[in-house]
Amino acid sequence: MAKGVAAMTLDEEYQQKRREAMNKQPSGLREGLTRGGKGLVSGFVSGITGIVTKPIKGAQKEGAAGFFKGVGKGLVGALTRPTGGIIDMASSTFQGIKRAAELSEEVESLRPPRFIHEDGVIRPYKQREGIGSQMLQSIENGRFAKYRYFAHATVNDSDFLMITKRGIFFVTKGTFGQLTCEWQYLFDEFTKAPLIVEDRRLRIEAKERVKSVFHAKEFGKIINFRTPELAKWVLAKLEDARESLPK
Repeated sequence: MAKGVAAMTLDEEYQQKRREAMNKQPSGLREGLTRGGKGLVSGFVSGITGIVTKPIKGAQKEGAAGFFKGVGKGLVGALTRPTGGIIDMASSTFQGIKRAAELSEEVESLRPPRFIHEDGVIRPYKQREGIGSQMLQSIENGRFAKYRYFAHATVNDSDFLMITKRGIFFVTKGTFGQLTCEWQYLFDEFTKAPLIVEDRRLRIEAKERVKSVFHAKEFGKIINFRTPELAKWVLAKLEDARESLPK
């Protein structure tokens, strides 16, 4: 049923991501419930945001005709994606129950995979790098997997700043553990070098950007870290990442 509902969205990218997610069997009841919850939330969020993003993407590709096609896809997706998410949630939950009932011993990784730098040199294992690299791969189901991890820092209990080789991402952890990018800037969008103000507030000044359909504009961000030491550490990592860019 969920496969048929997904086909009704007419969105190949959404269907591919759903197939990849459903092909991964949950290791137990907890993971089944978590994955089902993520799928449900993702279905509602993508269905609502598609009403805005689909017409814009269609207009960029095909002009006015693409805009109206995008409106149709967005409205259909607003109905079908949440429905598919509900069905997928039930499926993931029952798969988790099935796995929990099995008598076979479950094998779990004791630590995140080793992060391999661009030069391919095997260095001593650093758990922080492994966690950060794994987080980057998990943001919005792999949306930013093509970016190269550089460093990350905790802003508060649910927010993180991710530094890559190309830019920065402000990431929020949701109720079901899903990671969402709240905003991002590439290094070539910076208008000034980042700096610290008021001891532990990191200021990022960047090019003007339209924030919403109401044309509210933004010129950067200020990130409030817990300690001055952490703010200085992040600033140093930002400088290192920007210096590593090809000249």
